[in-house]
Formats: sequence, C-alpha cells, structure tokens
Amino acid sequence: MTTKQRIRMTGTLLMPLFFTACIGIHIERGVHDADAYFEKAYREISRIESADPGRSRRAHRLCLLIRDADEDQIIRLSVPMWIVNACLDAGMKASDDGHDYDAREHYDLDWKAVKDLGRYGPGLLVAVEEERDKVLIWLK
Repeated sequence: MTTKQRIRMTGTLLMPLFFTACIGIHIERGVHDADAYFEKAYREISRIESADPGRSRRAHRLCLLIRDADEDQIIRLSVPMWIVNACLDAGMKASDDGHDYDAREHYDLDWKAVKDLGRYGPGLLVAVEEERDKVLIWLK
C-alpha cells in the first residue's frame, strides 16, 4: 500500500469521527412535560436576538428542539452551518442533476432560498406547535 493510499484510507476512517464530534444530538426519553425544555430554548433564543437585534452577524450553528409526544421524548440537535451548507449543496446538486427522486415533487422547497441559512443571522427561524408535538429551529 502506498503512502497516498494510506492517507486516503486514514482520512476515510477518521471522517465519521470528525463529523460526529461536530454534531450534537441528545435524546431524552420519558419526557411527559416538555414545557421546561421549550421555555429554556426560548430564553436562549431571546438572549441571542437581544445581543444582535438586527441579526447582522452570520450564524455558525443550526439548532433544533423537537418534542415527539407519541414517543414521550425530546430531541435536541446542534449542527455547524458548514455541515448544513454541505447538505444543502448536495440537495441542490441532486435536484439539478435530475436524479430519480425529485424533492420538488414531494416538498414545496426552493433550494436557492434556503441555500445560505447563515445569512439570516442568529435567532429564531421556525416555531411549530401542532397538537402535542412541537419544533423549534434557531440559529446561533
């Protein structure tokens, strides 16, 4: 095996470790009252927006808080924007290349509109509350 092949193999093996170190996923099961989690998240979002009311800074992380009432669980996710952007680039490329699966047929999604979420600046992006389930998406 050549040195170049060893470097590629090492990079391939270490890449998943690198990505998992960047992404924060936390699942709490047996949560019957999610209000405290959402109140804490809203306080954080308020603090973030107060620090930059005009949202003039670029965001560096995408955060999600999800309440799955059927499973009695809270899911917290934090992803660096460079990974979000890489995924959006891949989605745009797949959409443009005409692959068999066309997201436009299933979702009303304009890839170009969400291409650079970081430009919206730190703060709340989406808050959805539907019956017992809730979702918060914000940028840091």
